[in-house]
Amino acid sequence: MKVRPVYNLEFPSWCPEINIYGYRFTRVDDYEKRFLSLQHLNSVISEFDEDPNTGTHSITAFVELPDPYEKGAIFDWSGTDHTALIDILLLLSLFTGREVFALEEQNSKKIRNSNDVIIADPRVYQRGGILRCSIPYKKQPIEPEPFSFDIGFEEGINQIYELIRSDEWQKEYRGGYFLILAKTAFRRQTLESSFVQCWTIWEHLFAVLNDRWLSTKQIVTISSVEKISFLLVKFALTGEIDNNSRKKIEALAEIRNRLIHFGRFPERETVYDDAILFIHLTEFIIAKTLNLSPSNVFNTVEKLEKYLEKIQKPSKHT
Repeated sequence: MKVRPVYNLEFPSWCPEINIYGYRFTRVDDYEKRFLSLQHLNSVISEFDEDPNTGTHSITAFVELPDPYEKGAIFDWSGTDHTALIDILLLLSLFTGREVFALEEQNSKKIRNSNDVIIADPRVYQRGGILRCSIPYKKQPIEPEPFSFDIGFEEGINQIYELIRSDEWQKEYRGGYFLILAKTAFRRQTLESSFVQCWTIWEHLFAVLNDRWLSTKQIVTISSVEKISFLLVKFALTGEIDNNSRKKIEALAEIRNRLIHFGRFPERETVYDDAILFIHLTEFIIAKTLNLSPSNVFNTVEKLEKYLEKIQKPSKHT
């Protein structure tokens, strides 16, 4: 049996192992110590008492590789000979909010003689909370009562990975490269950087969903307002785009244009709230592409409705 160490994997509270697509992830013996050594930004009392700390990378799990062989990766990663494990680590990163990665098997000479430096970011992701809350919670009782752990996380990741490996999904989303883009967009960074990277995801999704009937030139020349409008309707975030809604979407495009050309957000009172709303909408759309019901944990639905609300025309009698 081949086993590889896994960095930064946070298990659901009291959950001893996670099985995904034939890969068995188990906690290390001193998991509590390793887990608490990761970065934590708030005081939390759950399975362990978490205190805020700077944190660092830590091996929190081991993964047993499927026997006798592994299937190939489905995402278009650089390099060759990637297995499904690298895809699963991407999903675990997106849905735990930490950079989850694995080293080669423990008995590998490559690792013993390696001078490679880990360059992954040990910090908790700043974005992606909507996506992570979109996997339904499913209680699995354990002894002693009343403790339980969330078996829904394991089931949800398995369902998502089976979906994205399907020929239909791969064809519709052209390999799902936007999930790799999302991993970059949700990392801890400036709001400006996250906003631009999320904008790239919208542009990318518009392209892959329309390249059957639009040429590359047409996709490039269509206005950002039209692209954003299309995706808002496509993923049922709004029913229609009226003239006022279009003006609001133009205001989002103004944020992007000002940022790209001048390096800063435009100076207006609501610009930061508008940028955060756009990032949350990105998470909403990604959740829908994965057949999840997006969590409304940040009241995104109501905020979008308010953002796109029609301007009330003055009455003739006033």
